[in-house]
Amino acid sequence: MSRSSATIPVSRSNSRNNPGDTRAACSGKSPASTHARGGRGDARAARLTCDLVPSRLLRLCLLLILAQSTLLLFVSRLPWLVVYALIPVALLYGVFEWRRLGASVGRLSTAERRWYWQVKGGARREFRFVGELTLWRWLIVINGKDVEGRRLRLVLARDAATADEWRRLLVALRYSR
Repeated sequence: MSRSSATIPVSRSNSRNNPGDTRAACSGKSPASTHARGGRGDARAARLTCDLVPSRLLRLCLLLILAQSTLLLFVSRLPWLVVYALIPVALLYGVFEWRRLGASVGRLSTAERRWYWQVKGGARREFRFVGELTLWRWLIVINGKDVEGRRLRLVLARDAATADEWRRLLVALRYSR
């Protein structure tokens, strides 16, 4: 696995009370040295706040996927009636995914070793990581569940945050498991 990409599975130590140690990620110390001190310093847990904006990169990829699927329908050997019936289905999928990308706009933050997601104009929800966490240089996929059991999936591209916030978010997520 290269340094620039990682897919992190869920660990059994990922509990609601201890979803991660961002203190080690932001302080530059290894997680092992932070845990070796014991509970001392829990009050100094690092806080991260990352404001996320709509990603033009992901929206451009979605538009290219829609154009490609429409083109493939036209060059296929399907009957024209089927082609004309499938084009609205592809466009409906595009509208659904466009709205879903718009839902990834908000604030991702940590406080007291807990992760929070706040949709722009909405309430702040605490969540825990569930499933795989994909961390690449240009893409982050976060799978989680909030305390009420609702699923949370965030697909974030590099242009959704400033370069410094993106780097800190990658580091915090990498060491939060």
